[in-house]
Amino acid sequence: MRNRKWTIAILLLACAAASYNPVANLVFAARMALALRILASGATGENLPVQVTTVQRRMGDRTVEALVYRPNGSSPTRAIIFMVGVSELGCYHPRLVALCRYLADKGLLVVTPDITMFRQLEISAEPIDQIVYWFHQVRTLEGSQRVEHIGLAGISFSATLSLIAAARPEIRDEVAFLIGIGPYYDLHHCFRGWFASGPVTVGEGYYPTRFYAKWIIMNAALGMLPVAQDRQFLHGVLLDVLLGKKVPPADPALTPEGQRWYRLAVMREDQSDEELSQKIDSYLTPILFWQLDPAQAAAEIRCPAFLLHGAYDDLIPPEESREMQQHITRARCYLLISPFLTHTHPFEKPFTWRQKAAALADSFAFFYRLARILR
Repeated sequence: MRNRKWTIAILLLACAAASYNPVANLVFAARMALALRILASGATGENLPVQVTTVQRRMGDRTVEALVYRPNGSSPTRAIIFMVGVSELGCYHPRLVALCRYLADKGLLVVTPDITMFRQLEISAEPIDQIVYWFHQVRTLEGSQRVEHIGLAGISFSATLSLIAAARPEIRDEVAFLIGIGPYYDLHHCFRGWFASGPVTVGEGYYPTRFYAKWIIMNAALGMLPVAQDRQFLHGVLLDVLLGKKVPPADPALTPEGQRWYRLAVMREDQSDEELSQKIDSYLTPILFWQLDPAQAAAEIRCPAFLLHGAYDDLIPPEESREMQQHITRARCYLLISPFLTHTHPFEKPFTWRQKAAALADSFAFFYRLARILR
């Protein structure tokens, strides 16, 4: 996630700290507006009276790690397990660290698991187990003695994983709330958009936001290639483009199939290879996509759910959150489609006063319900 995403996320998540009191909410809103401006300016939150500790625990036969944020001088009654998306910095992203410091300063215990595969720009269903694990660990953490309510929150890919975790039988009756920012519902639908051709929107040498997901999916499917040299070279290429590095030229030693994969990775956005894309989809469906399908989990959610999606999301379309909301039938689910957001940045198109007023009214209603539910 890019830096500005965290400044948007803080307004949503920190509403959990507001009590259901109009005056208190007004004061809280003013404080959060100030915090947003401070975060947007690049502040780290290091001056806040917050304790940040690294916690290691044994999960089965391995050691897992998380950063834990808690306010000085008070005992939180609410905790959030906050999951980030696929990023090389993971829970150590400076903007995420700043966000969590400000959340803790508002009275929350915040746990951000370090998902190693996310920092390696890989995806699987394994992080769901880690979410459940850390949910059980919250009340064993220092400063958690008064925690009564534990919620799950996630951004992008992790928003859906958090939802799947919240439906797990071992915790679904204990999860107090669920917050998802930009989740997907139907991976196959998203897949088609990520790999399809479309109009050119960026200059030569640049790629649209949706290619980020395309490259991650391709990296997950490299096992399709029978030649190890092809897999090794293409893995390096995909990591380079994901990290924004200069794309190396195609290796002359690539097989014809490897060359085809290379072209799919670096082609302009108005081009596609539908046949190869379909093969990748078919390959990943039985070994990965079915594990990441939230359809059954959505029907099992028992806690209030709050979904926020950018109306101009250029990676995961807002229809995905609409679909998610329709399938969360056993609990209250509130949805805000904000015209102020894309997937990673505020939407900078000018709005009329009427449009702004309508969008702000929707936002207020959404956050008001969030504060009331999480009282």
